[in-house]
Amino acid sequence: MLCSVVFIGSCQKMPRGDAYTAIAPTNQVIPYPANVQHQEGRLILSGPLSIAAGDNQLLPSARVLAKHIEALTQYETRVNAQVSESQATIRMEIDETLPEHSYELLVNDHITLTGHSAAAVALAMPSVLQSMEQVGAQYGLPKMKMIDAPDYDYRAVMLDVARRWHPLTTLYETIDMMWYYKLNYLHLHLSDNRRVAFPLDKYPKLQAMGPKGERHYYTRSELEALVSYADARGIAIIPEIEVPGHSTQLWQQYPEVFGSVDSLTGEARSLYVVNMAKEKTYEAIEEIMQDLAAVFYTSPYIHIGCDEVYLEAVKGVPEYQAYCQKHNLQAAAEGDANELFSHFINRVNAMVKKTGKQAIAWEGFHATGAGSVTVDKDIKIIVWNTTYNHPQNLIDHGYTIINSTWVPLYLVGAMNLASPAEDIYQWDLNQWSHWNEEIADITLSEVKNTEGASLTYWEQRYYQVVPVLRDRIAAYAQRLWSNKRDTISFAEFDAMAQACDEQYGHLFSPITYTAAGVTNEEDNRFVEEVKIDMASSQSGQIKYAISPDWGLPDQSAMKVYTESVSLTNSAVVTAQLFDQDDQAIGYPTQVYYQKITPTYSYKVYGPAPTTGWTSMPDFNQLPVLRAGQTGRMTSDRLDKINDELFLKVTSYGHIDVRFQGLYNQYAVELKGVIEVEDSGEFDFRIQTYDGLADLYIDDVLVGHGSNFANEPEDFSTKLSKGRHDFTIHYYYRQIQNHLSILYKAGDQEDFLPFEDIVVEQ
Repeated sequence: MLCSVVFIGSCQKMPRGDAYTAIAPTNQVIPYPANVQHQEGRLILSGPLSIAAGDNQLLPSARVLAKHIEALTQYETRVNAQVSESQATIRMEIDETLPEHSYELLVNDHITLTGHSAAAVALAMPSVLQSMEQVGAQYGLPKMKMIDAPDYDYRAVMLDVARRWHPLTTLYETIDMMWYYKLNYLHLHLSDNRRVAFPLDKYPKLQAMGPKGERHYYTRSELEALVSYADARGIAIIPEIEVPGHSTQLWQQYPEVFGSVDSLTGEARSLYVVNMAKEKTYEAIEEIMQDLAAVFYTSPYIHIGCDEVYLEAVKGVPEYQAYCQKHNLQAAAEGDANELFSHFINRVNAMVKKTGKQAIAWEGFHATGAGSVTVDKDIKIIVWNTTYNHPQNLIDHGYTIINSTWVPLYLVGAMNLASPAEDIYQWDLNQWSHWNEEIADITLSEVKNTEGASLTYWEQRYYQVVPVLRDRIAAYAQRLWSNKRDTISFAEFDAMAQACDEQYGHLFSPITYTAAGVTNEEDNRFVEEVKIDMASSQSGQIKYAISPDWGLPDQSAMKVYTESVSLTNSAVVTAQLFDQDDQAIGYPTQVYYQKITPTYSYKVYGPAPTTGWTSMPDFNQLPVLRAGQTGRMTSDRLDKINDELFLKVTSYGHIDVRFQGLYNQYAVELKGVIEVEDSGEFDFRIQTYDGLADLYIDDVLVGHGSNFANEPEDFSTKLSKGRHDFTIHYYYRQIQNHLSILYKAGDQEDFLPFEDIVVEQ
């Protein structure tokens, strides 16, 4: 039977203008520990407190702990490597005789954190914070001995900072969130077809700039500071430069190095991969691997990419045959470029090993290689799609794998895909599910040769990262910490998670908004005006900025918050807390408020089956997830939607069926009124792209969608002059949330948007 620690306290928030009141949530430790031995009584703390770091390498971590204890208790907390153990409130020690990755937390007349390594001691620090309880006007911890270690060493979050630019603030907050829940690897996807975010100074044309001339790549010093920040929290940052595919910037900007120059045009050939048959390519990649190893010195790994590789074009480069013959790649010479691809993987792996690190690659090669080349088995393989390579095949042939299944571990902003926390909590590391129902689910008989998992966030805008992770990261961390152990129910776990999240918010996101005038608090839509009040759970000065679009404002552009903020147009509100020295406390809070002309009443239904509904569901049998009012499509709203997507929605006839914070498949009911000028025959054209829609007018079904072929479907009915009630039932099956309805009346030549005849409510 697992032990979990129950704490009692109270939660208070500081009203605007009131004196500071510390927060101490009713809490438990997440991930819940492997073993806790309870003792009678509490250790009551009184300031000032002191932390003794028993090893100099623990000093950065000790300062992190001190900062957050002060934020929770308001007790001054000093860090000093010279403080004697008898004087220190908290002692931090390294004991290499402990099992690897394990830590012990002992609370009696003082607090002792002991770990196998500095990283293991860092795992103990969130357990201290989460164990704190408010006792009257003081703080304390229950006396206990906690002995803890994860089931899996590889507990990662990946951020795609190449397709979409991310400010450093997002990366820092992600690191803090990972540390709070004991995740240990942040994987940065630093290059892709659109951008190289790593500073390759030798190749200045790869230094991406934003639409306003702003820098969209990180400097060396920025990354080195990020690495140090993560290291103090027991987190290593794994860099990825994607090769040979997803590399358009490399072979297009520098074809003479990474690609091939067309002798007739002098332009880069469209290879879709780096030139794997040219020595210059390998020389340049080796330099990149050395640069990555130097900047990300704390990481034991470098990720080399290797997925979605298209090989046909590379067979046409002038060097191809000579290179294949030189390296005895006979199958490649005869047309099977997979052998060259496997050879490429091994050459890059050798480069990584020369830096003292280990290579990680995406599942991208088939079987164990091709031709005479077997892909090196010391490369760890992240299994994500299962179509390139089956996890059982990799395990059977001696590879170590990492699970990054689409469902529930893929978060894809451009696809509106993010499985709920409960699905993550119920998931097991021997399972793979795909969003595409045509790809079969996989369940292995046992978890073998599995290093851990990666929560993988692709194609997202920076402002989506923290809210989506924050709702799911506790369940993910729990599953990797104790996948093999007995678990409590999700309802019990969720109660613990909510308490931890409240403490997390106090430490890292202390500002909250209260909005008056919104039609639904979860959607942040308003009709005429919205008034926003701000409060903070920590003492300090709130500053804010208003912008029509997303983006983090400069501090110089922020105003001091003194009274309610009023909006009469759609805008993003950004607020940040500052201390008396004008230093930021926690991270900025950003919310987009959307002004609408109320046109529809809506209800959202769900949840959908994992692979989506295959026919129109019975709305009467589904729970309502959300209800409220929404408006007609505007150019501004369409721009906001398309800015988050890769596959853009069309403007003509598009109806807004997207709702903030709702992900995966759901069903929508829209109700409203249309007004027609003359009686007669009306044609309606419905297109859903990946779903079905029904149109009812005056409770009569006039249009019934029946195919998923991304094709328009036409329906006809007669209507009398005047107003008519209508209902739209719509759902999308997998990932393309896109509803378009057009109409044509009588002799009207062209179809027009349905919303042209919808009456505002």
